[in-house]
Amino acid sequence: SAASHSQLSSHSQLPPHPQHPSQPQLSSRSQRSQLTSLADAKAEGNDVRVVYSIMDSLDIARKNPGKDIVHIAIGFETTAPSTAIGLQNAPENFYVLSCHRLIPPALNFLLGPGDARLDGFIDPGHVSVIIGLEPYKSISDKFKIPQVIAGFEPVDVLFAILMLLQMIRDGDYGVRNEYTRVVKHEGNPKAIDAMNSVFEHCDVKWRGFPEIPESGLNIRNEFMEHDAREKFEIDIEESDETEEPKGCRCGSVLKGLIYPGECPLFGKKCNPENPVGPCMVSGEGACRIAYKHGMYDGL
Repeated sequence: SAASHSQLSSHSQLPPHPQHPSQPQLSSRSQRSQLTSLADAKAEGNDVRVVYSIMDSLDIARKNPGKDIVHIAIGFETTAPSTAIGLQNAPENFYVLSCHRLIPPALNFLLGPGDARLDGFIDPGHVSVIIGLEPYKSISDKFKIPQVIAGFEPVDVLFAILMLLQMIRDGDYGVRNEYTRVVKHEGNPKAIDAMNSVFEHCDVKWRGFPEIPESGLNIRNEFMEHDAREKFEIDIEESDETEEPKGCRCGSVLKGLIYPGECPLFGKKCNPENPVGPCMVSGEGACRIAYKHGMYDGL
């Protein structure tokens, strides 16, 4: 659901929301700094809403011209174009906190140190719809690793696995496209142009990893008046949330160095009800999947 990729936060009082009879404004910057999550802010009575897309946030801003509206833009290349288009048509009271991440730099980072035990990548179809095949090719050429872009139906995943196994067998270190009904070689040029016009690449930390070069998207100076980081002096990068929790080995899981069950926290301190690392937080995470299917000791 696109709703999981976008959230809205208000920095001033809005008309009552059905689930929020009142939305008192945070009294000070120091009080805001004591809140550790959006859930905390919502529990304090502030208006924090999940929205289907940035267009819903823009609609709220236009209906409340005297209020500052902040759209928290998350997701990968899939959602960044809609953020860019929204910023190009934003009212004066609308701001974006860009938390977008880019997939190819992360793949490059995983393989860079040379210690990863990965035989190939199944690349995400929704990202590839936007960026196409070219951004993956330099990774395959550099690290001699095959990649297959796949869709999300069970048959897509199975066929992608078959293609990847055939490539490994044949020593084919290219990029193949299983998701041909949706993904084009060139991707979506208009979406790419929109991203490039509004965003510039930046170094950014990922949960479980240190700073990955050129893996984030910052708002360009031309649109700085809508940048929530500048407007509200936000510095998320200083947060300890990007550091891997003590004992967590999500980084090793993602590199293929260990199975989820080999992490000392797996199934004990770390579980879906109390996730410690990012691999257990997401329903698509390796640890969450292993826990769900009882694959504690590997395959």
